[in-house]
Amino acid sequence: MQIPHYFENEGEHNLDKTLELVSKVADNNIKIIVATTKGTTALRAIEIFDPRQLIIVRHQAGFYEPFTQEMPEEVEEKIISSGAKLITAGHAFAGLDRGVRRKLNTWQHSEHVAMVYRTFGQGTKVCVEIVLMAADAGLIKYEEVIAIGGTGRGADTAWSILPAHTSNYMDLRLNKLICKPIWMTK
Repeated sequence: MQIPHYFENEGEHNLDKTLELVSKVADNNIKIIVATTKGTTALRAIEIFDPRQLIIVRHQAGFYEPFTQEMPEEVEEKIISSGAKLITAGHAFAGLDRGVRRKLNTWQHSEHVAMVYRTFGQGTKVCVEIVLMAADAGLIKYEEVIAIGGTGRGADTAWSILPAHTSNYMDLRLNKLICKPIWMTK
């Protein structure tokens, strides 16, 4: 299978192929950072990779509904008991800026940055964002990591990335594309 791989369509039906492609390029020492909402992608990744190499990044509490967490507690417990690390934090490209936009109807800097990354696809934006969040959480060093993200549910995008902290996000480097959907106009 050729890497980079381009999926014809975006979405969760690409999850297994995305994880398979990452398994072909990931060595045993590389940290793999996985975006998940309800935990389906995280649980599949735990089946394939050494959980001690996994960093799972989920939505912050209140993302869709105030004071709620989308991931069921039993899934959270499975992730933690596997040995994978779990991050719950404000999104690097949202947080206060999204709050200002919602109240004052004006776009802020971090949301502009997110829109630029989205020109490569939603999954690419997610990959960058979760790497920034993992760096800010102190769970990775300045060394190559693999990020897995997606468009909606599941995973359809993976990149090899040299990380940075949110405070110096312009130093982050998208090194190698592993897979992504072809970006289609809707």
